[in-house]
Amino acid sequence: MTTFEERERAFEAKYAHDEEFRFRVTARRDKLFARWAADQLHLSNAEDLTSKILAVEDGAGHDERLLELARQTFLSHGVEEPVGLMTALHQCAEKARLDLLNEHPLSLAT
Repeated sequence: MTTFEERERAFEAKYAHDEEFRFRVTARRDKLFARWAADQLHLSNAEDLTSKILAVEDGAGHDERLLELARQTFLSHGVEEPVGLMTALHQCAEKARLDLLNEHPLSLAT
């Protein structure tokens, strides 16, 4: 195998690894965000909201759809949308990333 082929394989492996990590962080972030929203709404059963949030299709526009679902959920419960909705999503993302890195520091660190 040539050096170029080795580098190409290493790049492909890193890309696959990074995509898996991104997917896992996003899934965990969405769960944390659902729990945060349920806490804000004082819901006794967060599973329904979590299921709805996890059903939001991944890909382009995912965050916008997620935030819109949260806005609509707050409105449907007669609660004004919290000012820090986007901030809460970012905080959940950072917590999810750190949680995953702490669980598997060698296998997931990029």
